Amino acid sequence: MKGKMLASILALCLMVGISAADFTLHVYGNANMDDVIDEEDIEYARGIMAGTHDMTDLADVNGDGKVDEEDIRLIEEIIDGTAAEIKVIDSDGNAVSVKVPVERIVIFNHQAAEALQFLGAADKVVGVRDIFEKHRNRFPVISQKMNIGNGGEPDIEAILSQNPDLIIAYTFYPAKEKLDAKLPLKIPVLRIECDGEGSGGIDSMRDSISILGYIINSREEAQQYQEWYDGYVGAVETRISGIPEENRVRVYLESTPEGSETISSRTAIGKNHAAGNLIERAGGVNIAVGHLPFYEDTYEYGEIETEWVLEQNPEVIVGRSMVIGVSPYEYENDSLLRAYSDEIKGLPGFDGVDAVKNDRVYIVTNAYACTPNYPSALLLLAKWFYPETFQDLDPREAHKEYLEMMGLSPEIADRNTFFYPEVA
Repeated sequence: MKGKMLASILALCLMVGISAADFTLHVYGNANMDDVIDEEDIEYARGIMAGTHDMTDLADVNGDGKVDEEDIRLIEEIIDGTAAEIKVIDSDGNAVSVKVPVERIVIFNHQAAEALQFLGAADKVVGVRDIFEKHRNRFPVISQKMNIGNGGEPDIEAILSQNPDLIIAYTFYPAKEKLDAKLPLKIPVLRIECDGEGSGGIDSMRDSISILGYIINSREEAQQYQEWYDGYVGAVETRISGIPEENRVRVYLESTPEGSETISSRTAIGKNHAAGNLIERAGGVNIAVGHLPFYEDTYEYGEIETEWVLEQNPEVIVGRSMVIGVSPYEYENDSLLRAYSDEIKGLPGFDGVDAVKNDRVYIVTNAYACTPNYPSALLLLAKWFYPETFQDLDPREAHKEYLEMMGLSPEIADRNTFFYPEVA
């Protein structure tokens, strides 16, 4: 990370009083259940042995049902980087053991692929889901790796031909019966989310990135990302906390309409969805929360009538663009995003909605907002919602810093269209 960038981020951290995020690192050996494995975990484990500290879920490193000197030894090895195996709890709640060092990775997960880039591990990838080949600007090294099929029907033979040490997938995709059940038991499948999905929101994403940092021995790079994360997230949350609940903007959040019925109903997003968490963290009141079904028991997402949206009269409308062909790292023209905005504004009766009357319809691309770039997207939404409160912070500069962390040109942020309209 460039020195100037790091200095500005640390200044933000100091400004908002950030020291460490309030999350638990789900790696076995984290005996005291904080966000790092260090000497304090050894002390805590000894306290468990002495009966002065309570047993914790991650203290029993070797899984033999007790904490003893063997666990102390294993914690010490994790701390000094000599461990032969790292065991973690993934985003699916499963315990996954990974032999280290990891040198050969097969990956299905786009967001985790971005994390591998800023963790300096792109060269460890040996196989990728087929769609990566369409994202060469976003993944200049990773996209060149062997095609191992799509998530619906992974090419098991191709995966095995690459002799992977680790496979990284989404929690739900590919399905376990399509992937895990067809692999030798020796190949671990790590299912992690790096997009802010679920009840844990972006703190769970921070946990996933820390887990990757331990597994691929990139803890320093993970810490640099976390400093960037803490600076912007802390700045947004500090300022949002000063806005009374009754003064917060009411937001209707939707995704690119699915199917052919795009007029009388829309595809709305509610609680626990990555985009929904983004809206709430940025100080918006998502009007669809509690009015949608839960998708796969994970988040609220589904059809909602335009008449209902009219009745709610939101102050702001945000559309998440998932249109085929909108790959912001590859796409320099804003015509598709502008067309999506115009479609929303042109819905029957929407000319009377406050968001439309006051020109507060905003579009963000999924590849910009629902990724580890979440902090700069959070700043963007917060600035759209409360321009005066955030007039001194620039989401585009935050995005440029993220691009630099990934090893990409910061000029991509100026040249390509990640959101619409431009922010002042």
